Amino acid sequence: MAVIVLGIAFLVSSPYIAYSIYAFLLLLILSHVSSVAWLARLDCSRVLSSTKVCQGDSVKVEVTVCNLRGWPIPWIFLEDLYPASCHRRGPNTRLAILMPGHEVTFQYELTFPKRGYHRIGPLIMESGDLFGLQRRFRTGEQQDYVSVLPTVAYIDTFNVASKRPQGPVKTANKIYEDLSLLNGVREYELGDPLNRIHWKSSARTGELFTKLFDPTSVQGGTLILDFHGDSFVAETADRRQELSITVTASIAYLLQASGEQVGMITNGLDAAEQAQWEVSSSKVEAKEDLEESIMGESVSSRIRPMQVLTQRSLIQAQQIIENLARIIPGRGLDCTQLLLEEFRGLPRDATLLPVVPYMSESLAMMLGEMKLSGFSVTVFFIDDKYAYEEAAALLAQHNIHSFHIREEADLHEISPQRI
Repeated sequence: MAVIVLGIAFLVSSPYIAYSIYAFLLLLILSHVSSVAWLARLDCSRVLSSTKVCQGDSVKVEVTVCNLRGWPIPWIFLEDLYPASCHRRGPNTRLAILMPGHEVTFQYELTFPKRGYHRIGPLIMESGDLFGLQRRFRTGEQQDYVSVLPTVAYIDTFNVASKRPQGPVKTANKIYEDLSLLNGVREYELGDPLNRIHWKSSARTGELFTKLFDPTSVQGGTLILDFHGDSFVAETADRRQELSITVTASIAYLLQASGEQVGMITNGLDAAEQAQWEVSSSKVEAKEDLEESIMGESVSSRIRPMQVLTQRSLIQAQQIIENLARIIPGRGLDCTQLLLEEFRGLPRDATLLPVVPYMSESLAMMLGEMKLSGFSVTVFFIDDKYAYEEAAALLAQHNIHSFHIREEADLHEISPQRI
């Protein structure tokens, strides 16, 4: 349009129109150059007070933007994105003038009411020319994530006499022998170790005798969390998913506090694998385009289950709880396929503790076969009053005990001895 008007100015020999077009084109070029240049070479950083918190805890966020250019930025508007479910104290936006080599800093605080893996950022920067003809938007390259740990219900043990209710328990199969539980003696056989010889009986009879011990095993458990998306009814999915995570975390904490081995395996997905940890800075002219480019996350193609190996360790429960903080529903293996896939790697000296929202005939049959093969099995069924009776009937055919967890309070009434 400017070229057309300029051509008309030459045709009618009007220097004033030509001068106006020249001034307009110069203004347009200056506006474009300044709006692009002012958002270049800006160093953005974000510091979080913590990246792992419990539900209801707060995190302090500090954002700093530094102008590395040799010219000032007349105006810049900064907005740091955060999850909509969080409660914010303090402004997450700032309007500022940035001189060369100077920086601007603002702080705010976020409270996280829900478990999950929450993204903070990126920072959106908006600037433009002094004449208001053009505006430019740019995102920062840094994104940070906060893991909000699930609730842990402390299972009461006041009604159990033993201080270690899971304790060393006798087993039908002789897996290990407890050297502290002497059962008797027998005649010495070639190959018996010297530390097994009962010297008092040998000295009294004149013949060598070997000690016999009771076979025991510190059982503990391997938690099997069914977190397949199709296992939960849509209307109650969120509540039942959070309850199943609370059950898993609570049992893990109980087993570790009792000195037992504990592990976990689940068909859920790890949200950290879908998170875009490194995002290239993008520049656009419309804020709507910018929001569309930063809202999506990558799609995980993971099929292998999330797993924490079953063992005795002071950090086992913490590892399981941190994994549960990031877990999201999966669409790969269902619970039956999960057990078939991991059957060979499951330790037989640990009780199988499936936490399931749905019990199919194939899953009940699979658990029954695993019990026949030597596993101890106890099932935790997540709140479904209509389906629990059917699930309990399916499990009763295989002599498998189950708990119906309708709410968090039910965990406080569970006897560890029964588990």
